[in-house]
Amino acid sequence: METKIIGMSDKIVEWFINFAPNLVSASLILLFGYILAKLLSKYIAKVLKKITKDETLGIFFKNVIFVGVLLLTIVTALTNLGVKTTSIIAVLGTAGLAIALSLKDSLTNLAAGILLVVLRFFSRGDTISVGSITGKVDSINLFETRLTTLDNQMVILPNSSIISSPVININANQTRRMDLIFGIDYKSDILQAKQVLEGIFKEDEMVLNDPEPVVGVNALNASSIDLVVRFWVKSEDYFRAKIILTQKVKMAFDERGIEIPYNKLDININPTQLPSFKDGQ
Repeated sequence: METKIIGMSDKIVEWFINFAPNLVSASLILLFGYILAKLLSKYIAKVLKKITKDETLGIFFKNVIFVGVLLLTIVTALTNLGVKTTSIIAVLGTAGLAIALSLKDSLTNLAAGILLVVLRFFSRGDTISVGSITGKVDSINLFETRLTTLDNQMVILPNSSIISSPVININANQTRRMDLIFGIDYKSDILQAKQVLEGIFKEDEMVLNDPEPVVGVNALNASSIDLVVRFWVKSEDYFRAKIILTQKVKMAFDERGIEIPYNKLDININPTQLPSFKDGQ
């Protein structure tokens, strides 16, 4: 019995001595591959950011290159240990097909994420509208895009829903046009109201001079004459300009007695057409 145990121990020691160099070399390959994946992915991300000025593209390819180099390193290490990677790759391919079928929606999001990064409909920091959601782009990831809404809520959108919906990139251009409509009473002086509006919008620093603001009659409603002011501002000033200029117009109209009417109905009664009632009826 002792002879068998000693014989088995000798075989284990012999196997370990023969296998140890391969184990050490495989460990070194894994270590070298991991370091190479980290350095190469960081370098590629840095170069892409410098060339394209887009941090999102660099982060995306950084993750792809890191995973790709790491997988190649693992296969190389297994081959060095004497493992037949051909059969492993075949098994992984079959398993990958089954996983792909079960994760169809996730793969759709992945493909959409690649399209978003490559085609660059928008970048990190842009403000976009997707359906009823408007927010600033925080990150474009492999499967989802994260937005921060104007009231500071985080929204996570699947990439496939962005690709399949109309997307408005609010920051795509440096300037935006705004139309503000102000109703005045029919008794008010239209020319005076137009002069007031022209003065406000030409003097305000947020309103661009080229093209110049345009003021005109937009509609004749039942209770008001609608004047429209069409002007241009920088994209970053859009929401602030709307609030401040609307307040300025209201204060200027109040100072000059220009009434902003509310919906009302005038009823005129003709006494001659009233029915006559006899006493007692």
